[in-house]
Amino acid sequence: MAGVAVVAYGTTVAQAADEDNSTSEPEPSKWSIIIGGGGAYLPDYEGSDDYEFQPFPFASIVYDDFVFISGPSLGVNLLNHEGLKAGPIARYSFGRDEDDNNALEGLGDVDDSIELGGFIKYEIGIWSAGLTVTQDVAGGHEGLLAEATTGVAFALTENLRSSLEASASWADSNYMETYFGISSSQAASSGYGEYEADSGFKDAGVTFGLDYRITESIGIGGRAQYKRLLGDAADSPIVADEGSADQFLSTLFLTYRFR
Repeated sequence: MAGVAVVAYGTTVAQAADEDNSTSEPEPSKWSIIIGGGGAYLPDYEGSDDYEFQPFPFASIVYDDFVFISGPSLGVNLLNHEGLKAGPIARYSFGRDEDDNNALEGLGDVDDSIELGGFIKYEIGIWSAGLTVTQDVAGGHEGLLAEATTGVAFALTENLRSSLEASASWADSNYMETYFGISSSQAASSGYGEYEADSGFKDAGVTFGLDYRITESIGIGGRAQYKRLLGDAADSPIVADEGSADQFLSTLFLTYRFR
């Protein structure tokens, strides 16, 4: 659900920034706080072809465009100059339970992770691009994950904004083995054959978003996302035999911005 919160968060901060720029305030607050919640329809594990509905909350808190909390992530803009931002980031990533789906029986649970790393992002006009690299330090997947994004976000009307983003992620062998590999002990417990998942590109996808400002503080938004699992992730028995490399996600949520 960590990824769902980020997808739902989408361009709400960009919309809030536009509102700040268009509103004349003698002493604007250094705080930007947006909270919200909604529902997501998504696979019950990464690579599954079974879908479920899950409710979720999320929050965006920014202080002086320096320290920020975005969903499950905490970061600091140590570099912030003319659209270029970079700095350290920490985030909480949920694991996977064996009982999420019958296809996972015998594979055991994957513990939650705390990931530490860094990010860089560049914005110019309606276009942005970014890269985030994190390493698990809490014994969950124990791997390294790199995620690259690029996209555009622009206003369709005074109150309606749209966004389109392309993304791709690369994972090391620890991450891939944890979520897509089948060890000898897991093979004996699950009935799958042994499968070794090496490092490589894990997925690529595209996300379309819409955000509508109902009032100065209240908004509604939605996201539709398609991702395609790649390489050893797509060839894993829990994907190729029991699930699907094609992954879809949709969200609908409300936001409230404190002023």
